[in-house]
Amino acid sequence: MNDIVNEYIGYLENMCGFAKRTIKQHLRICKLWMEFLNSSAVNKKLLNATPMDLLAFITFRQEKGRVKNVTISKELCVIRTLYAWLQDFKALELNPAASLPELICEPPAEKKYLTIKECFLLLESINTDSLIGLRDYTIIALLWSTGLRSGELCALERRDIDLREGCLIVRKGKGGKQRQVFFPDKMTEFMTRYWILIQGDQDTPLFYALSINGTRKQKHARLSRSRLADIVRLRSNEAGITKKVSPLTFRHTFATHMYEAGVVMRDIKEILGHDDETETTIYVHISVDTARKFIEDHVANPVKYIHGGRK
Repeated sequence: MNDIVNEYIGYLENMCGFAKRTIKQHLRICKLWMEFLNSSAVNKKLLNATPMDLLAFITFRQEKGRVKNVTISKELCVIRTLYAWLQDFKALELNPAASLPELICEPPAEKKYLTIKECFLLLESINTDSLIGLRDYTIIALLWSTGLRSGELCALERRDIDLREGCLIVRKGKGGKQRQVFFPDKMTEFMTRYWILIQGDQDTPLFYALSINGTRKQKHARLSRSRLADIVRLRSNEAGITKKVSPLTFRHTFATHMYEAGVVMRDIKEILGHDDETETTIYVHISVDTARKFIEDHVANPVKYIHGGRK
């Protein structure tokens, strides 16, 4: 079995041109994986591993190995690459790592997005009794539930909102593109409340600048992107969130939470207004816990990994 690993390492070195440091990392992790498979608790060969063995490996590294999730992510990336090679060159029928998303190869940038708990903590810290509070709450909830760009949110007008259908129209998206974005029922409730309290016609900005006492600074004073960033930063600090939070953070957060909920990348791409899925992957951050869920779902439906699970 060591011959297979040596052949794999040779492939990475001679055919892929990997750096020596990267080669050493792959070799170390391959040996670690094989030692785990050969242990009395598992007693498996490299070519006989199953998705359940990957789950056991994650648990072993988290609990007994006491290593950080970012380290496990790198290890899973190597294992995924190893089995992809085995499938391509050794005619491996069942790829136990087929259910691991490719994005697990990118260590999760935890500072770029908020957890669900942090999002609710932020929203719950805002007092919505005042118009300013309700405005800020609606803004942050809308950013989280739609993934809008800051410029797209600031450009929204009353005519762009359809409360009956629970959606909005982005008329000035990136590249001048227009798209329709739906938001959840809970968002509709707060949007309706905010809609009733604000004044204006169909061409009035949905979000506008307010003075400290909750009145307009000037008629139709559209909220600027810099002021939007100030609102998000201020509200995050008040909620006790130590991460650096900006409107873009919620775009990352939206994409990540949607992906974790099982929404396919193609649909997330459409909602975010991207032309290519490659651009969308920048906004999605996969954690080890999410990888575990992918494997569990994979195991629960054997049809998904017939013939290796690769399409």
